[in-house]
Amino acid sequence: MPEESWFAGAPEPPTALGRYRALSKLASIHVSPIALGAMSIGNKWQKIGVNGLEEEESFKFLDAYFENGGNFIDNANF
Repeated sequence: MPEESWFAGAPEPPTALGRYRALSKLASIHVSPIALGAMSIGNKWQKIGVNGLEEEESFKFLDAYFENGGNFIDNANF
């Protein structure tokens, strides 16, 4: 294997969502520039009037986010 291929760097991300940034100066984690708010994923809160996605739609939504380079999901419930 040629030596320069070891240092070629990462491939270009599929979208700007894959251009990761450091979460903080002291953290060793890099995240997408846009976090996905997960409150609308699932249908648990529909009974009190909050819109949501059914299970199949939720997985399609998450898959699309991941396939476009997303890796930062906000799953807080308040």
